[in-house]
Amino acid sequence: RKSAIRALKRTIPRHITPPKGKQPIYTDDLITPLTLIWRTGGCPCSKRLVTQMKELITKLKKFDEIKLYGKQEELLCKMKESTIERLLESSKDITSKEYGLSGTRKSPLLKSLIPVRVYFTKDEYKEPGHIEMDCVLHCGESLVGVYAETLNVLDVSTHWNEKTIFLHKTQAKIVGGLDKLKKQFPFPLLSVDFDNGTEFVNWKMKEYCDRNNLEYTRCRSYHKNDQAHIEGKNYHSIRKVVGYDRIEDSEIVALIDDMYQNEHRLLTNFFYTTMKLKEKEKAANGHTKKVYEAAQTPYERVLATPSVTEEAKQKLRSQYDTLNPAELQRNLKKKLDIIYRKLRQKKIISSVTPLYHATPLPDFLFGNT
Repeated sequence: RKSAIRALKRTIPRHITPPKGKQPIYTDDLITPLTLIWRTGGCPCSKRLVTQMKELITKLKKFDEIKLYGKQEELLCKMKESTIERLLESSKDITSKEYGLSGTRKSPLLKSLIPVRVYFTKDEYKEPGHIEMDCVLHCGESLVGVYAETLNVLDVSTHWNEKTIFLHKTQAKIVGGLDKLKKQFPFPLLSVDFDNGTEFVNWKMKEYCDRNNLEYTRCRSYHKNDQAHIEGKNYHSIRKVVGYDRIEDSEIVALIDDMYQNEHRLLTNFFYTTMKLKEKEKAANGHTKKVYEAAQTPYERVLATPSVTEEAKQKLRSQYDTLNPAELQRNLKKKLDIIYRKLRQKKIISSVTPLYHATPLPDFLFGNT
């Protein structure tokens, strides 16, 4: 009887089976620092972010904007695109993209004197100074009346981007805006390419280009893809930040231009990466395969260009060392909050029902960093 009792009370050691498969390497504790780095870099796609991860971490640590523990820095630097997409999935906005109106009016003037450029040659594609420019309308849902427009200028080789905004677009304002932006490029301009709008195809622009030894060309009518570089930049550099609201107040225009010339200009050219098409080939099944170069910032492309003077490069290096991207993002968000607050106030006090609605800036773009 006692032997049976002892046998029944005896505990059998339970064999614990270890969990199958590998333990996760990239855990949820990496989401917070990764989101901060992603927002500081301008919310790029994973292919663009992975190339500048190490540089952004170095910048943020220099200005004490980020704290990393254990092996977090090592894991972030060797993280692949698919892992970045998975960890950032909850931080991204999945709202549909909006579209604005086009105010381009075809000009019959001088068209026979201005050559058509369908694409840039290999030399022009690699040599800085060949620019595309376009106007972005801030008219809301109506082209009636006076509203603001942004002149957007992009260098095809380095993707260096400059822009300015003004009320009531005229030929003189376009030429004056180009002359102002030309001085902000770290290299001399060689050629200008634009669409067929009357603001570009006119005698004032022709005289200005001739006087400054600028080669000027235009794209084909109704072929937006001839200006694919600047058309793609219009959304990422302007619409994604300012939105589609109607802007017709000089005070708001001055605030936006101040943002363009300071925080947004520095972030776009020094910290936001872009990808350039390296080659494109068409397969037998009709699909097109595109190969892109590694993502770089315009600043990095300028430093890697032999034709840019060493004096200009040194000036850019000195400026880059003083820039804190997280602080620039905070200042940019503050200015955008003021701009949208004033836009909402203008809507409320307006006695006429507006034809547009204000689209607030998505919080995921410029989070509290």
